[in-house]
Amino acid sequence: MARRLAVVCCSLVTTIALAALPGCWYNTTGRSAGAVGDIFIPFFQDDTAGDRAVNLGVRLTDRVVREFQQDRSIRVYQAAAERSLAQKELLGTVKSFSEGVVTRDPTERGEEYRVRVLVSITYRDLQSDAVLWTDGSVFGEGSYLLSEGELGFERALGDCIERIVEKIVDKTIKAW
Repeated sequence: MARRLAVVCCSLVTTIALAALPGCWYNTTGRSAGAVGDIFIPFFQDDTAGDRAVNLGVRLTDRVVREFQQDRSIRVYQAAAERSLAQKELLGTVKSFSEGVVTRDPTERGEEYRVRVLVSITYRDLQSDAVLWTDGSVFGEGSYLLSEGELGFERALGDCIERIVEKIVDKTIKAW
């Protein structure tokens, strides 16, 4: 009888513990919105020129906005007329884009290229007009083999953008 009671009690405790798990909050991204609130993110200025990587400012802005929108406690505004609705502002400028040879084998078939994008970011509290953080050298890099062609270049450029977005979000939304 005592053994049966122990099994029933153990089953009951396990059932209660398992039932409580779905109610526990767990953030798989390792980030929390903290005190970001509503944020104004206009399109990043693009100071780069050339035909190789066009619309970097737009591409980077779109990716940053998507990342912030994943957190449901943050509302993102982009239209200039909506700026007054936000508590914070994130401004960015794409300063440079470069692409260069990293390695080359004697047959010139194994050429590896590195793509690098440099961005300047300012994050400001609009109510106090205080700059919360600024960084003029946020960069991302990606590599591809010449044999991968345009698809390799686009993947490497995408890697650059992802690394920049990670850095911006990590600085803005503090890790918990």
